[in-house]
Amino acid sequence: MESVIELAFEGLYMLRIELSFLLVFGGLWAAGRVFSRPDKARKAQGAALVRRPSRRPEEAVPLANVDPKKLQEPGWVVSQVSLLCRSQVQKALELYRAAMRQGLSVKDMPTEGCQQLYSNLVTAVIRVGQADDALSLMKDLRRNGRSVDASLLCSATKLCTSKQLFADCLAIYDFTSQDPKLDIQDKSVWSCLLFCAVETKGFHRCSHFFDRLKACGAPSPKDFGNMVRFASSTSNWRLALNLIDEMHKAQVEVDSVVYNTVLAACVSAEQLDQARKLLDDMVEAGGVTDVITYNTLAKGYAKAGRMDMCFELYKLMRGRGLNPSQVTYGILLDGFINDNEVEKAVDIFNTMRAEGCQMNTVLYTTLIKGFARAGQVDQAVQIYEEMRKERSMQPDVITFSILIKANCDVGRLEDALKMLLAMKEAGLKPDEVVFNNLLGGCINDCKMELAKDLYKEMISSNVKPSVATFSILIRLYAQCKRWDEAVDLLRQELPEQRVSPEPRLFGQLAQCCLRDRQGRRASEVYKMLTETSTPTAAMNSTLLGMCAKLNMLDTGAEIMHLAANANSRVDPRDAAMMLEAALRKKKPQVMGALKEAMVKLNLPVHA
Repeated sequence: MESVIELAFEGLYMLRIELSFLLVFGGLWAAGRVFSRPDKARKAQGAALVRRPSRRPEEAVPLANVDPKKLQEPGWVVSQVSLLCRSQVQKALELYRAAMRQGLSVKDMPTEGCQQLYSNLVTAVIRVGQADDALSLMKDLRRNGRSVDASLLCSATKLCTSKQLFADCLAIYDFTSQDPKLDIQDKSVWSCLLFCAVETKGFHRCSHFFDRLKACGAPSPKDFGNMVRFASSTSNWRLALNLIDEMHKAQVEVDSVVYNTVLAACVSAEQLDQARKLLDDMVEAGGVTDVITYNTLAKGYAKAGRMDMCFELYKLMRGRGLNPSQVTYGILLDGFINDNEVEKAVDIFNTMRAEGCQMNTVLYTTLIKGFARAGQVDQAVQIYEEMRKERSMQPDVITFSILIKANCDVGRLEDALKMLLAMKEAGLKPDEVVFNNLLGGCINDCKMELAKDLYKEMISSNVKPSVATFSILIRLYAQCKRWDEAVDLLRQELPEQRVSPEPRLFGQLAQCCLRDRQGRRASEVYKMLTETSTPTAAMNSTLLGMCAKLNMLDTGAEIMHLAANANSRVDPRDAAMMLEAALRKKKPQVMGALKEAMVKLNLPVHA
């Protein structure tokens, strides 16, 4: 027993520090609990005061619980609608409409209450994008003997404009402006209306709105900007220039956007001298010209074929410290090529590369087009090879199309086919233009089987043939004297590919038949034409003229009979020419057939 007690005391002695800490901590905790109770009571009282419910915000009464008589009380309706407009616009409208059905007298309402009711409703519905409801409310107001005042129109106009409800804004103005008593003196209303008119392309309104705006005060830079947009959109270059003069007189700063827009309007109207004068004014003003400014005028010069002025402008731009862009060089390249000045185009191209200008597919293709147009196919191919070495770009469908056509035009069909193969290897799909050019390349050497293979590939590639495709095939079949296949092409393949049976295709084949003295075929094709449409007098004149010239009078007589059966018109002079030729050739049988046809055509017979 003693040993146990000794062990216990020994253990307590070893834990003396820990036990002392626990005793001290416990004492402090107990003291804190005792002395903190009054504080907590005070805090609880304070919290209770803070949490004491304040006066609850007024809430709208649900429509289902409303006494119908309340709906006839203007004051109650105005207050309830005002509450609902803050967050429940649809319920506000429902309450308003219920009150109107219940007989709320808007006419007898106090003016202040009426203004509050409609102002809250109109602005609320516009905020949620329901401008048509705003117009409907204004119509209610007028229908009930009240007018829309200027302040309500001002609020509606500004809100509609901020919400980009431009057409609705103009519709609201159109309705309110019917009131002769409405006097709008707020400049911002006219400014908003001008902006809405420009945005909706209601350009016939702009001048009126601008005049009314100026009557209320000085236009802002934005107002002038909107008028410049109007002038530019209507190609009214005179108005655009006058607006700049007006801005200068009003001491309104003309920024680069306005200047460039007016310059573009002058160029678009082909008033290049005016544009050049404006450019000089811009340079004098300082800080408003950039590469776009010069490119706009340069493009105008190039389009007008004034490449001397275009190049002079390019040099002027460089002299003024502006670096030409890709667009600048593209304009120069395209302009020189269109003027068949390939050497100058090459100089520009070399300048670009020497200056490290970023090249692109369009620029390379433009130069290739220039060489191709000049018949310099080898040079075009050389540029193509240089282009392929560039990692940043690759030829596109247009590039290959130009090269294929260029090779076909000079009879290098094999090279054109190699281009087709390269095009496919580049992952590009040949289009109708490519196939048409290749088919055209088969004509001179009568490559009939190759043409058939190309046509099959075209169809299998889901490339739809066009009237141009069939016109090329007709030339090919005529060149190879494959008349049966040519006729079948129009009779069977044309409808199978759902291509419109245009009369010119039948006329083309009929003329080819006549040139080869294939009279029976020509008549057959003409008859096919009458089954799809009525031949024109001009086509009849062409065919009959060829018949007379080639002494194929019997074919001409048959065509006239077919024309009569199809109710087609034949010029009396063409019929008389045929009859005279038959008389001169002493062909009485043909004369008889011609006279019979002329009678059916209601034409006078003089011989």
